[in-house]
Amino acid sequence: MPRSPRRTITITAGIVVVLALIAVIAYLAGRSTNATPPPPPAHTTGSDPVSSPSQTAGSSEPGLAVGRAYAGTGGSSKGPAGLPLGYDHNKAGAATAATNYLMWLNSIRITDKSTADAMATSAAADAATRTALIHSSDETRSGMDDLKADQLEPARGAYAVAHYSDDQATIYIWAPEVTTDRSGTTDQLWAIDAVQVVWASGDWKLDHQLMAQTGGAAVDPADPAGNPSAAEKRSILSRIPADAGEITDTADQTWFEYANAAH
Repeated sequence: MPRSPRRTITITAGIVVVLALIAVIAYLAGRSTNATPPPPPAHTTGSDPVSSPSQTAGSSEPGLAVGRAYAGTGGSSKGPAGLPLGYDHNKAGAATAATNYLMWLNSIRITDKSTADAMATSAAADAATRTALIHSSDETRSGMDDLKADQLEPARGAYAVAHYSDDQATIYIWAPEVTTDRSGTTDQLWAIDAVQVVWASGDWKLDHQLMAQTGGAAVDPADPAGNPSAAEKRSILSRIPADAGEITDTADQTWFEYANAAH
């Protein structure tokens, strides 16, 4: 049976009256109560704390990193006069090859023509380079009559890979050439030489000539006859030389100590 609309209205009206009476009583009761207001929000100043970076006092200047190239050794075989040959096909192999070719073909060893010619044959990438190396040794030999010792010592210096690809590389070598004449006088000539090598016949070989360019660093080590520290090397090679010679971008290079650096 459906619900009567009139009865629904009457019941609803009664409920409304009851609710109204309850609301009035609650209102009157609330007015007679001393309610405690909520505390105001706390007032904050400033911002989130920021950690300050720690500072290390008295830290020393960092030195050059130690590279993977070697001076005076390396290679998988030996050529004329002990010239190392057979280098890895990577940057370290290219730098080691360039360094050793410079050490052997710019030394007292070339005073013997047969030895010099044999080294040129082993180091050259092609016939034209071999001819150029032999000609260079012949011209240099005539000025070495008064010398009893002449040897480059790159392990005391540093090297940089100025350019590298799988086919060719240009290596900068900063090292002293130590000469002793027949009177016993020894000189230490520090310089930077650029040596270009190419990958030919499964090895790094000289391309066109021994030294592509020659330049100098900003200054010589404080003790030219000693072994500069890694920090001193970095300090010298990171500066722009006043007289750079043929090599003008030495301060832009990433220099390394040799893996067998002398200290």
